[in-house]
Amino acid sequence: MEETHHRGLSTARAVLQVEWLLAREPEGVRADEVARRLGKSSSTAYNLLASLVEEGVAVRRPGSVYALAPEFRSVIAAVPELHDLTALVEDLLARTHKRSYLAVPGAGHLRVVVERGVQGMAKVPGLDPEISGNAHALALGKVVLALAPAQAVDAYIEAGLRRFTPSTITDPDELRAELRRIRRSGVACDREEFDVDVCCMAAPILDHERRFLGTVGMSMTRRAFEDERPALEETLRDVARFQPCAEKHQVLDPDPGPLLASAGESTVR
Repeated sequence: MEETHHRGLSTARAVLQVEWLLAREPEGVRADEVARRLGKSSSTAYNLLASLVEEGVAVRRPGSVYALAPEFRSVIAAVPELHDLTALVEDLLARTHKRSYLAVPGAGHLRVVVERGVQGMAKVPGLDPEISGNAHALALGKVVLALAPAQAVDAYIEAGLRRFTPSTITDPDELRAELRRIRRSGVACDREEFDVDVCCMAAPILDHERRFLGTVGMSMTRRAFEDERPALEETLRDVARFQPCAEKHQVLDPDPGPLLASAGESTVR
C-alpha cells in the first residue's frame, strides 16, 4: 500500500513537471523533448502528455507537438501564483493521503484547476470544474460564500439552494450559521452534501495582503471524515496558512454582479 502511494505521488509530480514545462514553452514541445528534460522514458512522456490531453489541460498540434490548452494557459496568466498554489495541493496530498484540489476564482464562478490523488482515494463524483450554483453543497464553494459580503450571500440564496442529497443545507438561516462557523474556524466542510459517502474539507488561500487567491481542499469517505476530522482540519489550516479574520471583515468585494466575479481582486480591509 505504501509503495502504491509513493508511486502515485511520483506520477503526480511528473504530471506537474510536464504542466509547467508546457507553460514555459508557448510554441509547444515534442514528447521526446519532454522525456529528455524530465529524465523519463519516451513511453512515460507519451503517457503523461496523453493524460493531459484527455483532461483538457494540453492539446496535440500537427507534428506531434504538445502545448497547453488555451483555456488552461489563460488560468495561469490570470493567477501568477498558480505554481506556488499547486505546491500546496501536493503538500496536502502527501500529508493527509486524501485526494486534494485547488480552485481559483474566475468570471462568475470558482474553477477547480488542479486535482491530485491516486487510485482508491475518495473522489467527488460528478464534480464539474466550475463551481457556481452548487457552492453551498461543496466545501470549496462554502469558503467563497463565507468570505463574501452579506449582500452577495443574500443574492446567492435568493437564486435558490438546490438539494443534491438529503444532507444538503437548503435552509437560508442554517447556511448563514454554517458560514459564520467557517469564518471562525478557517475550515469549511461538506458532510455528504453533494454526494453520498463523500465528505470534503477546504480552506482559503490568501496572499500577504490578505487578497483571496483560491481554495485548497480534500475529499474523503464519511468514515475517514468522522475518524480523522480534527487532525485533518489542523493539517489543512497549516497547509493553507490561514489566519481567521474578524467577523466583520470580508474578503470578497461587494460586487453587484455574480457572486464570484471579482474574487481575485478583493482584499481584507
